[in-house]
Amino acid sequence: MKRLAVLVPAWNEAQRVDAVIAGLRLIQSAWPPAEVQVVLVLIDDGSLDNTYERFATRLSQEALTAKLIRFSRNFGKDSAVFAGMQEMEADFYVIVDADGQTPYSLVAEMYRRCVEERVDVVYAVKKQEPYHWLRRALTSGFFFLTRKLGIRELKKGSSDFMLFSRPVRDRLVRMQENGIVVRNLVRWLGMASTEITFTPGESDVTTFTFKKLFMLGVRSIISFSHVLRINFFIAMGYWIFSFFYAILILYNKFTGRIVVGLSTMTLLTLLSFGLMFFMIAIIGEYLIILFEEVKKRPRFLIVETTDIKEK
Repeated sequence: MKRLAVLVPAWNEAQRVDAVIAGLRLIQSAWPPAEVQVVLVLIDDGSLDNTYERFATRLSQEALTAKLIRFSRNFGKDSAVFAGMQEMEADFYVIVDADGQTPYSLVAEMYRRCVEERVDVVYAVKKQEPYHWLRRALTSGFFFLTRKLGIRELKKGSSDFMLFSRPVRDRLVRMQENGIVVRNLVRWLGMASTEITFTPGESDVTTFTFKKLFMLGVRSIISFSHVLRINFFIAMGYWIFSFFYAILILYNKFTGRIVVGLSTMTLLTLLSFGLMFFMIAIIGEYLIILFEEVKKRPRFLIVETTDIKEK
């Protein structure tokens, strides 16, 4: 019998208990109990409501096999996924959201393709982003930038919704870095994979704010590229611009033409300082990540776990 661990990071998701249990029942119905054992791994990422208690109560009532993990505070979705992988032994793992955006009905097909095609990872790729036009435009711009930077680990439409085998999990949990982005690290491993498309569901409440998305994008770019090299190209371009502008000034001087003074110098000063601050900001982001890594603090702190056995 194979064991499939359903990893569900949750932050203030007390109102989604019934939906998650219904999704788990749907996954279980795809196979006979003697063929695949489905285990829910719920990671409470420092919720401010009674998410942990609600899930513990309802799962006990439903007599479902589950493991509940509670963090001391909010450590982030990726840390929650790592905790679930670390604390649960299984043959296969699938990451789903508690907010209803990932279709539980697709898990059985992902498992089938993983086994029949003998791959280690099945990525669920979004057909389109379920957001307003501005966020879709920003997302497209982000992936355009990653392509230009040559970052292979970031794919348009990629999500945390994926199913992978035990060897992938074993390699992930051995990684020591703190600035983790699970979807990118799995692709970085380069193990045999396939893709399946899906349409994200509508979430009544999302806890993944624009600020969190922005910081995830920054960390993804910095962690998987040598974006600091952009400073060299900016500096080279600015030097070339300055060289030709100096020639233009000298030409105007020797030909007796009027050279605009204050406005020209103000424009050049603003441009120069803008470019310098931009380059310093990139260096600062690298220093922040290095500072977090060298401290070697744990990715998460678990204060409570609960094992619920199916009766």
